Amino acid sequence: MQNPFLKRSFGLKIILMACMLTIVSCSKSNDPTVEEEPKKDNPDTGSNAEFAVGIGKSFAAAASLNFTDANAVADFYTGEHPVAIYATPAGKGSDIGKGKLVLLRSGTTFSMKLLNAKGEVLAQNNVDITATGGSNYKQFIRVSGTPSNTTITTWANTTDFKRQQIYVYADDSGELYDGYTSIEFSNQYRFRNNVEHFGTTPPAALAALKGVWEGAALQPTCNPNTVTVTIAEDGSINFKGKASMTCAAQDATVKWDGQDDFVRPNTKEFNQGETGSQIAIDYGSTIRDTQNNNKRGGALIVVPKLKDPTSLIDAQYYAAPSYVGMVIVRKPTKK
Repeated sequence: MQNPFLKRSFGLKIILMACMLTIVSCSKSNDPTVEEEPKKDNPDTGSNAEFAVGIGKSFAAAASLNFTDANAVADFYTGEHPVAIYATPAGKGSDIGKGKLVLLRSGTTFSMKLLNAKGEVLAQNNVDITATGGSNYKQFIRVSGTPSNTTITTWANTTDFKRQQIYVYADDSGELYDGYTSIEFSNQYRFRNNVEHFGTTPPAALAALKGVWEGAALQPTCNPNTVTVTIAEDGSINFKGKASMTCAAQDATVKWDGQDDFVRPNTKEFNQGETGSQIAIDYGSTIRDTQNNNKRGGALIVVPKLKDPTSLIDAQYYAAPSYVGMVIVRKPTKK
């Protein structure tokens, strides 16, 4: 005779299995999978990401190099060096991002090559390392002082017979600063490393500093000259005051958009002595540079720290045209 308890146990197992199958089938969605559209880069201002690029390696040993030996100099700097590509030609903003400057020597050929984040070649020169002039040549120039650095430059004709230059300063610390490519003496790409922030998103320090700052102009040539600096969270900065050379009244606004903007440590480039960070907006319009026809209209904000700063070391606006002078206030106070 069959055990009734075994029969009931078998029946319960069947019921439980049926319930589990029902739950599993109900938990599955019959809706089709929807793929999210990938984020697109803004072709005019670069990607949406924030970036920082450090120093690749030290060049301290450059001090002992014999700069009359081009092969030794080329071999010393050979390698892939990380850079931040922070300024591009019009319509090439998607190239803003992390890149590489590749220096190579193969026999008597020395090459400089700038790559974007995808590994695409943005500019490349291959030159005869023995040549010091002509259509394709290089220059290695040692500049001693504090700090010491090396200028590495190549000139070569492109496939459409236009003059292309690739140029970089190599500080002995390993910093590559003020690097650029140009065609027919017109800027194409600008790049550097030792960058604390770049990209389309303004540094958070600007939001922390939002408000109106005021102080006496650094140069006494146009006194009285109260300079007012108004910082907005969206990365726009307004300067009001007199320009240092002509005393012309200025009311100018610059804005961080990721094109020609970056943050770097507050070191040699602008002769700053205090620890902090330089927020450069439209950097190419702050330097006397024949590659950009000495444009003006850029700004520099120096802060003691990037995270939640509560004070300003320096605020500078480079008025246009260049002979007008600058609007500079040092250590302004918040109103």
